[in-house]
Amino acid sequence: MLTQPILTLRNLFLGLFFFSCISPALSQENHTVYINLGGQGIETSYKYRLTYDIHVEAFLGLGPGYQLEKDKGYTVEYDFIPFAKTNLKWHFVNEEERKFYLGTQAKYSFGKVTDESFNKILLTELHVGHEERITKRLLLNTHVGGGYIQDFDVQRGEFIFTFGVTLKYAILSRK
Repeated sequence: MLTQPILTLRNLFLGLFFFSCISPALSQENHTVYINLGGQGIETSYKYRLTYDIHVEAFLGLGPGYQLEKDKGYTVEYDFIPFAKTNLKWHFVNEEERKFYLGTQAKYSFGKVTDESFNKILLTELHVGHEERITKRLLLNTHVGGGYIQDFDVQRGEFIFTFGVTLKYAILSRK
């Protein structure tokens, strides 16, 4: 019998395969599908360019779990916890090889039913970021900011410092 993380990995890769198969039908202009690896875990994302400087990106992935303590503080534990997030970016420096942006992000971590140390969490944040093109398809994305984390299992939230480093590989791009 398969364990929970293996089932979740299987479902993530099945979803990625399905997303990759249907995305050419959705792609007409300014669409990119990525596979990402970073401090937030492994994920797939779909980026749509609204205007030259404004982009929206939706993510599905597996990564660390979170838990707010009863009084103050929080813990982050690395495991394969499913999450979904969305990102809205405004590029204030938009050059071919590098971009600087202001972004807002909402991330929902689904927690883990079999382990109480991973709670259902909603993280909303504002950040400033940098995207650097390494190759034609590979990007390095870094960001730093602040946000609010809400733990639905302990009914508490708090403000936190956020940062991220992500390698993004474009598996499909339509411009």
